[in-house]
Amino acid sequence: MSEARYVVRPKADQDLDDQAFYYATEGSPELGHRFLVSAHETFSLLSTQPDMGWNPKLRPSALHGLRLFRVTGFEKILILYRPVENGVEISRVIHGSQNVRRLLRRQGIE
Repeated sequence: MSEARYVVRPKADQDLDDQAFYYATEGSPELGHRFLVSAHETFSLLSTQPDMGWNPKLRPSALHGLRLFRVTGFEKILILYRPVENGVEISRVIHGSQNVRRLLRRQGIE
């Protein structure tokens, strides 16, 4: 059996950088670092238990299988991911105040 893993898509990687920068400049460098560590720990957890998140019930068939979960310790930050063989693919990492449907329709996911 292969080890569970996660893959962070480019848009999600940019989301992580942007959010960490925000926390580091508006809070403290330690907060920005803690966010990144927590995000990757949450990704790792999701890779072993991909059904933990909830289905946002988005209509377009291209979004079929997409799930949502909160970053541990940063409950306003949502992870949009898709279970894949042996883990998960992280599509986006966004603030929960954003309209998920509009964001995905406007920018798409990779």
